[in-house]
Formats: sequence, C-alpha cells, structure tokens
Amino acid sequence: ALTVETAVAEPWIGDTARDLIAGSFAGVAQLVVGHPFDTIKVKLQNMPTPLPGQPPLYTGALDATRQTIAAHGPLALFRGMSAPFAFVSLFNALLFATYGASQKAARALRATPPEAPLPLADHFACGFATGAVATAISAPTELLKCRLQADPAAFRG
Repeated sequence: ALTVETAVAEPWIGDTARDLIAGSFAGVAQLVVGHPFDTIKVKLQNMPTPLPGQPPLYTGALDATRQTIAAHGPLALFRGMSAPFAFVSLFNALLFATYGASQKAARALRATPPEAPLPLADHFACGFATGAVATAISAPTELLKCRLQADPAAFRG
C-alpha cells in the first residue's frame, strides 16, 4: 500500500517523472501569478508617445492597472493567457526534466555519486543547457502572447 512513509522511503516515481510533474505545477503557478504583471508591462511598453503638451495614456503601472480594470474588468489582466496556458505546463516540465537530465549527465561524466553535491561549474553547465532549450521553445509563444496583450482585438480565440 502506498503511504507517505513508503513514498518517501521508497520512491515510487522516477526522477524524470517527478521533474515533469513538478515542472507542470510550477509553470501553472508562475503563469497565474505573473501574467497580470506581464499584461501591464506590455501595455506600458506599447503605450503611444503623447503629443507635446498632452499627458501620457498611463502615468505608471498602477494607473495602467486601474484603467484596464475600469475599462475591461479584472479578467482583462489575464488577456492573452490562453496561448501560454496551453503551453506552460509542458514547457516548465521540459525545463525541469532537462535540468535533471543534465545533472545526471554531469554526474555520469565525473562519476559523482547521487548524494554528492555537483561543482558550481556543473550547475552552470546544466543551467546553460536548460536555458538553451528554454530559449528555442519559448520565443514563438512569447511573441504571440505579447501581440495578444498589446492588441486583443487583432486576434480572436
């Protein structure tokens, strides 16, 4: 029978599967918490330059948030989230798994036992490999998300 004690004493799930599950949950949490801030950042970045003597569209992040909620409701802060939401669990799961696989490879190259800490240079190399994978995968979704946040009327769905 699976209990907390047996799950801790005898791992019933492999390291890669654990990385995939943890990455999925981390990605969803990251998106739900961070997306409203990202929406406001994109609104501020895409704010038109005011004509001489005219006030800017937003005076700052709080004003942009207030105006967005007043004009479109609080769900407007989550506009453009559907594209990354469909992707973020898989993306973060892949990142966690890539980092875990990189650590295993580094341990194998150095014949380092699993309980021994890796040298800082190996952590750097594992992070570099994970970052390369992240960059190659995330650029297209980030572009779509920013376009949806900047001009939601341009896209439907």
